[in-house]
Amino acid sequence: MRQSLYLTLITALFLLSCRNERPVEKSQQLTAVSVVDVSPGEVSIPVHSSGILLSTEEMKLSFKTGGIVLTIAAEEGEKVKKGAVIATLNLSEINAQVELAKSGYDKALRDYNRAKNLYADSVATLEQLQNTQTALSVAGSNLDIAMFNLSHSKIIAPDNGVILKQFVKRNELVAPGYPVFLFGTSGRSWKVKTGLSDRDVVKINTGDSAVVTMDAWPGIKFPAVVEQVGEMANPSTGTYDAELLLNDMGYRLAAGFVAGTDIFPSVKKTYLLVPVGAIVETDGMAGYIFGVTDSLTVKKIKVTIAAITGSMAAVRTDEKGIGKIVTGGAAYLRDGEKIKITE
Repeated sequence: MRQSLYLTLITALFLLSCRNERPVEKSQQLTAVSVVDVSPGEVSIPVHSSGILLSTEEMKLSFKTGGIVLTIAAEEGEKVKKGAVIATLNLSEINAQVELAKSGYDKALRDYNRAKNLYADSVATLEQLQNTQTALSVAGSNLDIAMFNLSHSKIIAPDNGVILKQFVKRNELVAPGYPVFLFGTSGRSWKVKTGLSDRDVVKINTGDSAVVTMDAWPGIKFPAVVEQVGEMANPSTGTYDAELLLNDMGYRLAAGFVAGTDIFPSVKKTYLLVPVGAIVETDGMAGYIFGVTDSLTVKKIKVTIAAITGSMAAVRTDEKGIGKIVTGGAAYLRDGEKIKITE
């Protein structure tokens, strides 16, 4: 009985002592982060696109008259020299037209001389003489036309260059002015033709600088300048054509090379440049960064990503006075959380 009473008393004292103990407060754990100083600045965001390398001087060569192609002396991709005959027509019909024009001119000349003598003898009237003179002038013009057509029944290379495209084969019937060759002048400068979206074309102006890269010359950056910007969309692609004048820097180039272009608009805009790793919860072109306040708490700030270049991103935000942002450890933070900054 006495032993049971002692056990009850000891248990009561133990419970009473436990109730009077003060709870141990857990020390707050601060998230260690690294930060970086940021400030808005004027930035030119490059416009990236792709295009095709072309000769600055290209022309479509054709026959003045229609007919059957007799010879093709140059094929696609072949280099030709200035003055070389690269295609001819079958001249059977054209020579017949020349002979017809010559005969008409000879007859008109005889008629004019006869009328002139008769008019001198007062046998023919002045009107008759004038009519033969007009007929002679018409016959002479017809002969000039026939001779001109004969001289342009062959295609001559206008300069040293290369056949970029061949549209016609031997024995084909071609209409007047139908292109036979696409000719590119060699030894001249090159251009890159690219297509830009409506969002990008408004940023570009003539004279803006650019950099061109090609798979044919990996690692080489060719400087270029915007020479022309289209004012109307291409109906087949919906993009706006732009032409960049290229400095070849002595490298061997060929028309048709695929080129990547980075155009740097001369008009700069104000952006906040931040490391890509500082942006969290990205959704398309939107995301968040954490700004650091003077009390070492973080503030979650929404940003719009304008462009990413390398490890940096140009962003826009309505928040003012951002001085420091979190880089390392941003993914583990909550808005308003206190932090400690590591070296």
